[in-house]
Amino acid sequence: MFVISRTASTSFRESAAPQATMSQAIACDFNVRVCGCGAEFELHSRFRTNSRRIALFGPSGSGKSLTLMALAGLLTPDRGHIEVRGRTFFESKSGVNIPARKRNVGLLFQDYALFPHLSVRDNVAFGLKPAFGPMKPAHHARIDELLELCGLAKLAGLRPHQISGGQRQRTALARALAPGPDLLLLDEPFTALDQPLRERMRAELSAILERFDIPMIMVSHDLDDVDHFAQTLVAFGQGRVLDVIDYETRRKTESARAILDPLFLAAQNRD
Repeated sequence: MFVISRTASTSFRESAAPQATMSQAIACDFNVRVCGCGAEFELHSRFRTNSRRIALFGPSGSGKSLTLMALAGLLTPDRGHIEVRGRTFFESKSGVNIPARKRNVGLLFQDYALFPHLSVRDNVAFGLKPAFGPMKPAHHARIDELLELCGLAKLAGLRPHQISGGQRQRTALARALAPGPDLLLLDEPFTALDQPLRERMRAELSAILERFDIPMIMVSHDLDDVDHFAQTLVAFGQGRVLDVIDYETRRKTESARAILDPLFLAAQNRD
């Protein structure tokens, strides 16, 4: 387990912190059709929230990960709009579609998607490397800080196959944080971990999010993930948003299962 250093540089947090005048809203209202394996799936993702901890919840195949891909710029909707903290990422009417590399969004994939031929350090540094020339000294300092914060400094020279599942997740998280993103997207980040390690990594991710003060959207159908992180819950079912819930408030008077079980059942039974 890593420990957040109290003496670590605050430069990264300052660079990642939102501006006071910036709108904090995250808003999606888009349609997209995707085809594969002889089937077609249509998604209409529609929600708006000012929350800094958002969980996209629902059964597998309900459109959660596709929504995350659209936010990241890896999937282009057919129509609609996406706005993140005062920036229009996509607007079909005006033709706006900001490329993924310019959205300043960090993405942690379900399988971590580490480069197997690169060391832990080089994986973390990947998003900071310029197309030409060396990295700036500030970038090297940021990588050192993240490696230390994530408990990876002693593993920096190893490759992904030489480290544990939790260490691979930390490496992928550090890589997503390295550019100082305005938004962190997590796609089922704990699925590949066993239960004791999941519990530990939830606590460690919470510490990282608190340290860097970054808004987060997490895709999950795991009740424990939602209960640990969600302030706002966006419930999906069969390609639609079924409900947007102030989870943090409701959780004060209701159990997690009382909130989530009916939503999961509704998603499975939806025509």
